Amino acid sequence: MKQTTKIILHSTSHLILFFGVIIAAASLQRPDHAQQPSISEPHHEVTSSQVSVSEDDSAQLASPSSQQPPQIQKTTYPTRTLSPKHQEIKHAVTKEYVYHMFAAPNDPGYADNWALAKIQAPTAWDAATGNGSTTIAIIDSGYALAHEDLENQWATNANEMGMTQIGDRCWTGVSVDKQSNNCDDDNNGYVDDWRGWNFVIGDNNPQTGRENPSGDGTRHGTQVSGVAGARGNNGIGVATVNWNTQLMPLQALSDDGYGYTSDVTAAMYYAVDNEADVINLSLGSYSDDPAMRAAIAYASSHNVVVVAASGNCGDGTGDECIGISPGTVAYPAAYPDVIAVGATTQSDQRASFSSYGSELDVSAPGYAIPPSTSWSETHPTSLYSGYLYGTSFASPQVASLVALVKSVRPSSSIADITALIDASATKIGIMNGLMYSDTVGHGIINVHSAVVFAGILNATGSATPQLLQAGSYQSERTAPTSSILGSGCVTVASTICTIQMTSSSGHKRFLPYTIANSSGESGWSWIANTLGGGSWELRARNGENTSTVPYTLTKTG
Repeated sequence: MKQTTKIILHSTSHLILFFGVIIAAASLQRPDHAQQPSISEPHHEVTSSQVSVSEDDSAQLASPSSQQPPQIQKTTYPTRTLSPKHQEIKHAVTKEYVYHMFAAPNDPGYADNWALAKIQAPTAWDAATGNGSTTIAIIDSGYALAHEDLENQWATNANEMGMTQIGDRCWTGVSVDKQSNNCDDDNNGYVDDWRGWNFVIGDNNPQTGRENPSGDGTRHGTQVSGVAGARGNNGIGVATVNWNTQLMPLQALSDDGYGYTSDVTAAMYYAVDNEADVINLSLGSYSDDPAMRAAIAYASSHNVVVVAASGNCGDGTGDECIGISPGTVAYPAAYPDVIAVGATTQSDQRASFSSYGSELDVSAPGYAIPPSTSWSETHPTSLYSGYLYGTSFASPQVASLVALVKSVRPSSSIADITALIDASATKIGIMNGLMYSDTVGHGIINVHSAVVFAGILNATGSATPQLLQAGSYQSERTAPTSSILGSGCVTVASTICTIQMTSSSGHKRFLPYTIANSSGESGWSWIANTLGGGSWELRARNGENTSTVPYTLTKTG
């Protein structure tokens, strides 16, 4: 069924949002432990500057560009009473940035069902389809909670389910249902949060369409959820990378597709504190947001992988790209501790809208990818989208792969999983023989290779490898443009090794994971243009372990 997915939001009357609105004096803290859709004309999404602010969201809003004053559309967000935890996070935010979904442009054509084959998912399913023990937190717009291909996938909070008993925190002398007893049974700062949370309205119901059933964002969260984890092999609906993973529905974007710093970051803290394995963010802003950086750091410190869409300013068009250089990778994808995902086409080209740059990790199909779960007011339980376009839909494929790797290798750290995904990616023609390209990162994710390599690490264990060489006879510790360099690794026989290269900014490059020979040796030759300018620290990596002494290499020219 063809759906309309124009994501541009125009208004005939715009107000100018003056700066100097209330600035919270509180310094940024971390709570707790530390502190759409189917085919239409090609258009970009709504701009992050076109939003309205209610009294509840009266903290200062930051413009996505210093060149353009933020404009607001007269859309009123609900008056809400925030949960204690959400209120704590909101009060700690000194400036509210605006985040918007990255569903992006549509094209009036259809393609074959090609995306899963492209990323080698079917061959991986012989080894792993997920075991139901992983959870992906989807932070997005609302969700079709009763959708036939999602209703059994939602993660639930056992501490807010069942009947109260004597000795329980919320015992009143009468046994009542914890889902609806209006009491915070598990004392996590959210009342009756048995199935996710709605950070926009401020209650325990993240159902889409409650405020504006015809809003541009009503389908987005459901479509992203379907790509990440619709139930596999159940005879209905669609297939995904991980057939058996749970989805934590956390609504932080309105039905119109917008959200604020305090809502998005509160959802991130919630996901971490409630034991998500991976967070998917098919949303972003083009401003470096200190509160978002803190939330990313919090997730990293708790070994929760964050995957984010790179954004849709690859060609510099679209209202959200005003004042933004073409290709600019959005935040939070641009942060080093996030797996940043771009979008590719069926012919292995960068999708024209896909943002690109040195912050990119990998790419996944994101142009005319096959239908996903969807929602409308008249079809709330069985609607499916047309073909989808945008980095929004590339990102959840990677999040699904992260969850699949975690199901194979449960103890994996963020560094281990990032290496497995980046160093197993398929190199494609537009990379021109490089191991890394700013246009598509390390290449297109390869589900089969990532799962196989995770299995090898399980079988062989993780040893501390030795870095043999990083350079060539032409230069010592420098890498002139286009020079051919050699690197080697010694580790346990028949296990795998990669070379990890870390820039001064913290972004990483990986040579392809290679199975060591009977002597435990692996070797690569590679072109220096794989690296950006500046100084890089090279180490050999085998699973969780890296070589102890780094080799410093400077890219010149």
